[in-house]
Amino acid sequence: MAISPIELRHKLHSNPELAFNEYKTQNILIQSLESLGLRPIIIAKTGLILHIEKDKTKPSILYRADMDALPLVEETGCEFSSTNGNMHACGHDIHMAIMYGVIKEIVEKDIPGNYVFVFQPAEETIGGAKYVIDEMREKYKVKYATALHVTDEYKLGEFASTEGTLFACAMEITAKFKGLSAHIAQKHRGIDALKHAVEFLHEFYHSNIDTNEYGKRVLTGFGKMFAGNVRNAVADYSEVQGSIRGETLEIVLQTFEKISQNAQKYNGTIEKGSLYPPVVNNSKLVEKFRDFVSKSGLNFIDCGMKYTGEDFGFFTMKYPSLMFWAGVRTNDIQYGLHNPKFLPSDEVIPFLVDFMVKWLIELSQVSIH
Repeated sequence: MAISPIELRHKLHSNPELAFNEYKTQNILIQSLESLGLRPIIIAKTGLILHIEKDKTKPSILYRADMDALPLVEETGCEFSSTNGNMHACGHDIHMAIMYGVIKEIVEKDIPGNYVFVFQPAEETIGGAKYVIDEMREKYKVKYATALHVTDEYKLGEFASTEGTLFACAMEITAKFKGLSAHIAQKHRGIDALKHAVEFLHEFYHSNIDTNEYGKRVLTGFGKMFAGNVRNAVADYSEVQGSIRGETLEIVLQTFEKISQNAQKYNGTIEKGSLYPPVVNNSKLVEKFRDFVSKSGLNFIDCGMKYTGEDFGFFTMKYPSLMFWAGVRTNDIQYGLHNPKFLPSDEVIPFLVDFMVKWLIELSQVSIH
């Protein structure tokens, strides 16, 4: 007998796994989908793809849910809490449960339409969407792509999105500084890599790197730093890790060049890490979604661009797409994403399953040409 979406959520939440290590997650999903008589296909190592096709003459709607968790110790105290040091603190357990619930309803009620369901690994750090798309190639004829992201910034029943760029282009960066180790008593014999990093950061924090030049916004920051090996020796190496977020890839690359030039002044280099393109919504689909939400008696919010990084941008580069925030706050407490106490109520799942089934049916009938 097939489990419910809420039961699936509990299983997934108890077994959170990091990017491209979602093997238990994958296995739980395979078993759940097979209990519905379905045969998902493994994609991008730890992901899954499921194609439900009722009419071979028509294209499909692609719906994506991300799978990976964060290296965060959970503090919710719930009965299905994680015990392995990782946590679904970004709501991906909810995303997967909702999509499973949508699939279950489509199968059990024999709802018409063609759909490509993607359980995507490695959203948080590696950009698993790119690997999924590379493996999909042109195997599926996709009309539109869509995805939701839960947040307690908005209440249950509130949906937020915007035309054009919803989520910024995001590039991880690492500043590396080389020095020469020497005992602290003879520090003049060394080259202090930690000092170089501090001087670089001092200039960064007093610069005007963050701008809104020509209406193209950019935001840059560093959140992790380490250097040296012992307290009584000059550090021969230091590293500072951060991120650049901007409205376009162009402005992110321009900002990267500026920071690189600053690092060179202090015997440093900047390396690029993961790069997520901006999530760019199709304006006509946003209009359709706004009307759909309103007709459903719910609340649409134009939230403008957010500096959130999201690899759904790879899908928006390939297909006319729409991504949106789905509010899940059911009380007055707001923790925010990536918080060890973030735990949306189970009651949001059936509500959002019903919403997404209806939205997919609506998308199947939409023509934006």
